[in-house]
Amino acid sequence: MLGSLRRAETAALLVFVAIAFLYFGRPVALHPGRSLIGRGDDPGIFLWSFAWVPHALLHGQNPIYTHALWAPSGIDLAWVASAPGLALALAPLTLAGGPIVAYNVAAVALPALAAWTAFLLCRRLTNGFWPSLVGGYLFGFSAFMLGHEEGHLHLTSAFLVPLVALVMLDFVRGRLNRVGLAVRLGLLLAAQLLLSTEVFATVTLALAVAVVFASALVRSARPRLLRLAAPLAGGYALAAVLAGPLVYYLLTDFRSAAVNTPDLSIDLASLVVPTRLVAAGGAWASGVSSGFQTSAVEQAAYVGVPALAILVLFALRRRTPGSRFLLAAVAAALLAGLGSELRVDGHALAPLPWRLVEHLPVFDNILPVRLSMYVALAVAVAVALWTAAERRRALRVALPALAAAALVPDLALGVWHSRPEIPPFFASGDDRNCIGGGENVLVIPYGGPDSLLWQERSHFRFTLPGGMVTPAIPAQFPGTTVIRLVHDDVRVGDGRTVLDFARSKGVSTIVVDPNDPWPWQTVLEPLGPPRRVDGMLLYPVGPGLATDAACVQD
Repeated sequence: MLGSLRRAETAALLVFVAIAFLYFGRPVALHPGRSLIGRGDDPGIFLWSFAWVPHALLHGQNPIYTHALWAPSGIDLAWVASAPGLALALAPLTLAGGPIVAYNVAAVALPALAAWTAFLLCRRLTNGFWPSLVGGYLFGFSAFMLGHEEGHLHLTSAFLVPLVALVMLDFVRGRLNRVGLAVRLGLLLAAQLLLSTEVFATVTLALAVAVVFASALVRSARPRLLRLAAPLAGGYALAAVLAGPLVYYLLTDFRSAAVNTPDLSIDLASLVVPTRLVAAGGAWASGVSSGFQTSAVEQAAYVGVPALAILVLFALRRRTPGSRFLLAAVAAALLAGLGSELRVDGHALAPLPWRLVEHLPVFDNILPVRLSMYVALAVAVAVALWTAAERRRALRVALPALAAAALVPDLALGVWHSRPEIPPFFASGDDRNCIGGGENVLVIPYGGPDSLLWQERSHFRFTLPGGMVTPAIPAQFPGTTVIRLVHDDVRVGDGRTVLDFARSKGVSTIVVDPNDPWPWQTVLEPLGPPRRVDGMLLYPVGPGLATDAACVQD
C-alpha cells in the first residue's frame, strides 16, 4: 500500500517536472548558462542573490547585510525579495555552473514543486490519483505562476503553502498530535520565511482566517481547534529560531513605511478573461485585459470558465461542512484580493473591507492581487474534490480537462525567456586590470540589473554605490539630489553634480556603457577624456587602477 502511494507521488512529480520543462526549460536547455527563464529587471535581483549568498559565506561576510551594494553604507537584504533560502539551497549548483544555471533550474522546479505539493494535498482529501493530478496542475501552472514566472522567484516559491494546509488538515483529523504539528509547521514556516517573507506574511494571514472559518463552519473540528494555540505558537517560535539571523535583521530594521504599492488588486472580470500569457486568450482578451489596473504579470486571478463551472457544481452538490469551509476560503481570498474597491473591467464600483486595513503595518506591504494564489489553490482543491465525487464519466473527464486546457500558456509569445548581455570588459576579465579589489565603482546604467550581473561576473571584486534590489533608496544611504534623479531615471545634465556624488561615496572609477541612450559622455565631459577598454568608457575619479598600464586602452 505504502509502495503504491510512493509510486503515485513519484509519477505525479515526474509529470509536473516534464510539463514545467516543456513550458519553460526547453528553450534554454542548449545554453542554460546564457539564456534565462525570465525577462525584465527583476531576474537580476535573484541572479545577484544566488551569487552573493555563497560568496559571502565562503569569504566570511554577512549574507544578509551587505556592503557590496549601496556602498559604503550598505543595505539590509532582509527587506529585499531575494529568496536567500533558495540561493542557499542552490549554492552548489551556482558555484559549479553560475547563477544563470541555478536560476533556470529554480524556474523549472518551482512550478513543478507547487503542482506536486498541491497534488499531495488533493490526494489526502480525495484518495484519487487523476483528480489530484488535475488539482495539482491547476495550482502549479495557474495564472499566478505563469505571470510571476517572468521573474518573481520569491512568489513562485509557493510549494510550501499546500504543505502548510496539509499539516493543518492532518492535525484537525487527528493524524498529528500537537508536538508533531508544532515541529512540522515550524520547519515549513522557517523555510517559507527564507524563501519569501511576502508569502510568509500572507500564509500567516491565511492561517488565521482559516482557523476562524473552520471553527465557525466545521463543528467536528472545534475540539481540535481549541487546542491549536500552543502548537501554533510553538511552530512560529521554532521558525523564528531556525531562521534566526533573517528574523533579527527583519525586526531590528523594521520598515514602518510600505515597500510595495498596496493598491494593485484583482479586477473581477479577470477571473474569466484570459491573460495574454495563456493560449486561450487572443486579441479580444488582450483588448479587454488592457483596461485592467495591473500588468499581465500581475493579472493572476484568471481561473477560466470551466474551473468556475466546476466550482458552481461543487457548491450546488456538496453540502458538507468541509465544502462550506472551502467555498468560504475561495470567497475570502477573492474578497481580500479585490483590494480596497470593487473593480470590474477597469471600473471602480464600490469600496471594500480591505480599505480598513491596507495602511496598517504588514498589510501595507501586501499586494491584494497576489492573494489570488490562495484563490487558485482553493479552486484547485475544489476541482479535485468534485472530480473525485462526480459519477458521470463524460462530465468528470471533460470539465477538468477543459479547466486545465484553459491555463495552457501561449509558448509562441517567448515572454519567459531572455539573454543577459555581459560586455567583453567584464566577460574577458579586463575589469581586473582596470578596477582594483574593493574599489567603489559607479556603473552607468546606474543601479539596474546590468550592473548587478557585471558585479557578480567580477566575483564581487568591487562595490557599487547603488543597486536596484529594492524600489526604494535605503534609508541609511544619505540621499542627495543626484542619486534620487539618477535612481528614478530622471536624467541629469550636470557632470559636476555627478562627480560630487561619486566623490562623496568614495568612488574611484565611473564605468559607462556607451550603449546607454543618455549622452553621458557629454554629461561627464568635465571629468576629462575617458579611457575606452573593450568598448566601455572609464572615468578615473580617485585613486584606482583605471590609469594603470595594465588597463589596456582600445
